[in-house]
Amino acid sequence: MMIEVDDFKAFDAHEVAGMLCLKYRTVTRYIQAGKIRARKIGKKYFVTEQDVKAFILAQATNVESAETDLYSGAIRED
Repeated sequence: MMIEVDDFKAFDAHEVAGMLCLKYRTVTRYIQAGKIRARKIGKKYFVTEQDVKAFILAQATNVESAETDLYSGAIRED
């Protein structure tokens, strides 16, 4: 259930899970751990479009740094 008011969009945790190809429980754990910023309205968590983008960008940054770590170091020839 998406909430849309003017240019403001917020998605419930089920929709965010679908967008990110994650399970619903994983999304709620990320929200509770503070990895995904959300607001609780009633019994549901809602994540703004901006916060979904911020989470995605944070993940992309982590992947890039992990890839560079794999290739750092000298090549040994035995």
